[in-house]
Amino acid sequence: MNKITRRTFTQTVTLAGLSTLVPASLLVGRKRHIGVQLYSVREDMKKDPVGTLKAIRKMGYREIEGFGYAKGKFWDKTPNEFRQLLSDTGLSMPSAHVALTTKHLDAKGALTDEWKQAADSAATVGQQFVISPWMDDEERQGDKLKQLLEAMNQAGEYCKQLGLRFGYHNHDFEFKKSGDKLLYQHILDDTDPNLVALQLDLYWCVFAGYDPIEWLKKHPGRFCSFHVKDMARTEKRETVEVGEGSINFQQIFAHAPAAGVTHFIVELEHYKRTPMEGIAVAYKNLKKLKF
Repeated sequence: MNKITRRTFTQTVTLAGLSTLVPASLLVGRKRHIGVQLYSVREDMKKDPVGTLKAIRKMGYREIEGFGYAKGKFWDKTPNEFRQLLSDTGLSMPSAHVALTTKHLDAKGALTDEWKQAADSAATVGQQFVISPWMDDEERQGDKLKQLLEAMNQAGEYCKQLGLRFGYHNHDFEFKKSGDKLLYQHILDDTDPNLVALQLDLYWCVFAGYDPIEWLKKHPGRFCSFHVKDMARTEKRETVEVGEGSINFQQIFAHAPAAGVTHFIVELEHYKRTPMEGIAVAYKNLKKLKF
């Protein structure tokens, strides 16, 4: 996978019609699943989860992606209670972030009941995906990495039994070397494609200097969703709302069907507006694109 410069990526990518990039059969009848990662509005969720979810639905979102599941609950609600809240609000939660680490393997190398409970809760809420969003420093190389990738396969198998799909979400560190190749390539090579999908964070991929399209083309069917946040045209290259930065999402989205991507999830990590205003702007701009 060739590394690119930010200038190369943003200046050489040109818009192309969807029909010239993917078969028409892949585009017919596709539903646009647009969601928002609630970490974007984490303080609002902490203060008033019910009011925040209602406001998100009023913006036009129909789907959310959760985070912060702990002690069997979502924002202090049991899985059944949270599912009812979503129903009452007119929302669904197809995916949520739940960490998977080597600590979730017992002495015999099997998944712990704690992690299995998180997957069980995901099924109760009505999720389709359980996404692990992080990899600890010590797990990024050597034997620990091998253990973690095996844990991912086990998590994928357990989720499959529940009718769910397990996935992994990247940041920028996955695009650094671990031994003889990129860490991201280790994940792709050493996890079972039938058990482990990838949620590609487009911002972090570009931030690391790589073209998302190359990964999508090289590994068709491996990806389940995108995290969609734009990159500011500044020295720090902080996250900004979709359509207000330098990433050509239209070009990337054209490759989504063949890659297996079905869900497009807004996220913000930096703010030039209030978080709620930011995700509202991102939603409006994302809806203008073709995918």
